[in-house]
Amino acid sequence: MRKKMTKEGRLRKPHRREWPGFLRRLIPDQTWRGLEGLAKRGMDPRTRWSPKLIILCWVVMGWSIQGQLTERFREGRETLARMFYRRRRCGRSYQGLTQATQRVGPALFHHFWILLRGTIPKRVGSAWTWYGWMVFAVDGSRIDASRTRRNAQGLGKAARDKSHPQWWITRLIHLPTKLMWDWRQGPGNSSERAHLREMIPSLPNSSLLVGDIGFGGFDLLWQLSNEQVAFVIRCGGSSTLLVEHTGQEIERRGDVRYVYLWPKNRRRHKPLRLRLIVLKDRRRRVYLLTNVLEPTRLSRRMAGEFYRARWGIEVEYRGLKQTLGRRKVLARTPEPGAMELAANILAMALLLLYAALALGAKVIRLSLAAALRVIHRAIEDLRHDKACALLLRHLRQAVGDDYKRRSSKRARDWPHKKNQRPPGPPKLRRLAGREKHSIYAMMKHCTIGNT
Repeated sequence: MRKKMTKEGRLRKPHRREWPGFLRRLIPDQTWRGLEGLAKRGMDPRTRWSPKLIILCWVVMGWSIQGQLTERFREGRETLARMFYRRRRCGRSYQGLTQATQRVGPALFHHFWILLRGTIPKRVGSAWTWYGWMVFAVDGSRIDASRTRRNAQGLGKAARDKSHPQWWITRLIHLPTKLMWDWRQGPGNSSERAHLREMIPSLPNSSLLVGDIGFGGFDLLWQLSNEQVAFVIRCGGSSTLLVEHTGQEIERRGDVRYVYLWPKNRRRHKPLRLRLIVLKDRRRRVYLLTNVLEPTRLSRRMAGEFYRARWGIEVEYRGLKQTLGRRKVLARTPEPGAMELAANILAMALLLLYAALALGAKVIRLSLAAALRVIHRAIEDLRHDKACALLLRHLRQAVGDDYKRRSSKRARDWPHKKNQRPPGPPKLRRLAGREKHSIYAMMKHCTIGNT
């Protein structure tokens, strides 16, 4: 009887096929070793919050379905206690977790992801390239913050005078696999173009960047061309292009070899020689600019496929806000709010990464909601000392439905639907004689714009 009573208070040892194997397959040991330098020298190895435990606790909080930060922390702490049952228990308060994160450094999450993303191309395999390109998409979105005085002072106003505090995030994702490559975050009045400029050095060679109309400025396109990054960016009525053809010829061809982007307030710079691609869908027209001038490397059909696939990053934002339920950052001050937002982004990225590794070639059918349900079930089994050895098998079944829908999924009378007008065509202006002479003279001495 005494032997039986002593075993009742012990935690069940997880099998190697469960959470220990899950973490090893998802995060290699070399990634954790790269975080050892962030810990303070002389730190006791038995400390309650190491960089590894800080990240894992925040990630589990990002997966949690609880509506309060304290409840999410309680669930994360209990999960870690059962994962590492031989280790000293973590701290008991959410405030202690934020203070430990602040001591290690606010850039802990980003540094961790930089170490981990270097292993992604080899682990994904042939799905990493598409028509010989490594295709990335970029887009930004706002996340609401709590209406507190500290947030209002620290984050400022994003739009109107009476607008509530918000966060702005800009993400780079790999289009074929929908895996995140990099991200930046800041107050709601941040610039997504400035965020992209910071992330340009992280793009690997032979990258092709796909963006919407918000990334079509001359300065940004000049920097992309100067960094030898190929791009396919949509342009609209705010852009003026210098052309040698008539509008009817451009519409009929659909692929103009050379156009020039040379605003009047940037005449000290040399013009950008680009290629205009017109995608036709009945009465709609989509105008794309690219610095890949050879149609053999980037055909009109390929550019159309890349740009249509860009909608995947919009779906990723919907998954973060709706599926994970992270439409709002609950922290009442900016510093913990930045940690919470980065942890939510990282939690979603890790879930998608492991599901992609489990699905393999079926990654294009990945269902974020189904993968999240599998993780929730495994966490509950771990908390109640139940076996969850079928975690990998269940993740391999986390795919979307394949039946053919006979009607649209769009709500008939959605109350918050926006009826925004699509962007109009760019302004096309024929080259004047002096402009043509100046451009041809400059192009003899400069090849910027041709990648």
